Amino acid sequence: MAHLLKSSSSIEHIDYHDDKDTLEIKFSSGAIYHYKDCEKDHFHALKGAASAGAYFQKHILGKYKYEKAT
Repeated sequence: MAHLLKSSSSIEHIDYHDDKDTLEIKFSSGAIYHYKDCEKDHFHALKGAASAGAYFQKHILGKYKYEKAT
């Protein structure tokens, strides 16, 4: 279900893992983070956002536990 974001300069691609309720975000820096217990609606909203970075800042950052992928 990976989705490349062409409308964002800060987020390269996103994916959602239904089995873990986890949103995966790969940033333009190459860093990958997993946001735990994140609603799937955020995945769909990021895909359609005029600015995925702004959506991320407002609705995800600081609201969900996360871990950096190794």
